[in-house]
Amino acid sequence: MPVSRRGEWEHLLKIEDDREKRTKLEEYLDRGIGECHLRDPRVAEITEDVMLQFHNKRYELLAWSVMPNHVHVLAHVWNWPLAKMLQSWKSISAVKANRSLKRVGTFWQREYWETFMRNEEQERVAIRYIEGNPVKAKLCQLAEDWPFSSARFRDTFRSLVLPK
Repeated sequence: MPVSRRGEWEHLLKIEDDREKRTKLEEYLDRGIGECHLRDPRVAEITEDVMLQFHNKRYELLAWSVMPNHVHVLAHVWNWPLAKMLQSWKSISAVKANRSLKRVGTFWQREYWETFMRNEEQERVAIRYIEGNPVKAKLCQLAEDWPFSSARFRDTFRSLVLPK
């Protein structure tokens, strides 16, 4: 959330209902406000590549979308703590992104949202939401057209098939 526009979003943090708060915050993010470093295809690709680096080694990626100013990810976390996994992604991608953008300074916010998936149906809903986010944000017409999303790797059975 851009600090320079804090007046626009700070009131959203005061919403008591968690579902309503999350919905309103996600709507704000989908407006593409802020520095939007991830809008740069080089930076979006760096971010995606970092997440894919340990797929099926430390965790299993189920879905992702790299948006212009945030990232959605759904993963099965194995024997590696979620906080450590995210810290690794953020650290590695920040160094590479800052180098690519010829900038210094903090790249990612420290905070993140996490939701525990209770069952496979909730996972399916989350996957549809994540992969549909670029369409909802009017960045593309079809989810599979977004170049930095797992949607482009879905086969006709909706299984995720990543290139080797």
